[in-house]
Amino acid sequence: MEKNKIRIRDYKEFKKAGYMMLIYSETGIGKTVTSIQTCPQPTLYIQTEPRSIVPSIEAANRKDLQLKVAECTKFIDLIEFLANPKNTEEYQTIILDSLTHLSNISLSYELTDEAFEARADKEKIAKQLTAKTKMTLEGYGALAANLNRIVALLGAISRRGKVVICLCLLAENPKWNRELAAAPALKGKEFPNSMPGFFDLIGRLQTRVDDDERIVYPPYVYFKAPRDSYMAKYTGAGGKTEGLYDVSKKTGKK
Repeated sequence: MEKNKIRIRDYKEFKKAGYMMLIYSETGIGKTVTSIQTCPQPTLYIQTEPRSIVPSIEAANRKDLQLKVAECTKFIDLIEFLANPKNTEEYQTIILDSLTHLSNISLSYELTDEAFEARADKEKIAKQLTAKTKMTLEGYGALAANLNRIVALLGAISRRGKVVICLCLLAENPKWNRELAAAPALKGKEFPNSMPGFFDLIGRLQTRVDDDERIVYPPYVYFKAPRDSYMAKYTGAGGKTEGLYDVSKKTGKK
């Protein structure tokens, strides 16, 4: 008789629950700086964007900061890295910056390059630049499937008691759902529609200004949208669904 492969565990066996958060906004609002400034330590910062993290670290000005940077160059390498629990066990917070760049640029380029190399030689000669960048229906399917793999692995890390933060840029009236005034900027349609199920919290950041109209930090975060006008999500009992963005508080603090 085949042994049952479904494992049943008492809830008391689980470690203190972590949580998985997606934060999005326009550029320059303070996603990276405030995440670094307020998250539990030590931190693993997974960098997908081709820019220096140093200005954000300096702006955070955190005295107890313990941060290491993992530079992501190939998507398959990131999959393999996240699949091994030993790579993240020493950290309390994992920040992926950004899911937008990973989706819309890094993974998209890898998929279009892969599709181009699979074409016949005569097809490669005509319209090379177009052929190297055009995403096919098959490519969009692969994009969604691979992004699902990434967030599923990050979710598994959060269930081991870690705080996982994915940062995104903001898209106004996104193509995949025109009814939303704003949502995370992500390519394709299938993944953005299924994505909310992976996250405990989805929050939109907005600029905060003083009486002299100068930008001040930290920014506001909103985990609940009036009339569902933009993407937001709050999972849990009690707590504030808006306020100043503070990762250590799990939601906004007044």
